[in-house]
Amino acid sequence: MPSEHGVSTRRAIVRGMPTRAGRRVLVVNDDLRLAQSVRRLLSETGYDTRVAYDGQAGLAALAQEPADVMLLDLIMPGLDGWAVLERLATQTSETRPIVLVWSVAGEPDFARARRLGADECLPRETTGPAQLIDAIDHAIEQLPPRS
Repeated sequence: MPSEHGVSTRRAIVRGMPTRAGRRVLVVNDDLRLAQSVRRLLSETGYDTRVAYDGQAGLAALAQEPADVMLLDLIMPGLDGWAVLERLATQTSETRPIVLVWSVAGEPDFARARRLGADECLPRETTGPAQLIDAIDHAIEQLPPRS
């Protein structure tokens, strides 16, 4: 059944689709309304979703409970997405989430984000709800199955 965002809220049961149940996504974005809207969208599609409103809170949330995927804004007051990427670069692959940068930044900034360890970059102005879910699903597919 489609949600208000036009994305199916049924849990993935088709072979080859990621199982969303129990997979954790951390949204790190200083825009309160946008972050809550994304949290609601991801929760409706079956992801366990948390929100942090700046980079420092995002890193603290990761330390408290690891996430499978981090949806990271680059431009935030205080500890920004750039600093978060730099700090995540020091973590081992076992503790580091897959990082999807979702920002209004342009291609030069996205190239820099990739050099700093972002796994994928999504331009916010052209990435709709369905594409955002697809990108997160694709990231989850890269993870080993849960035992």
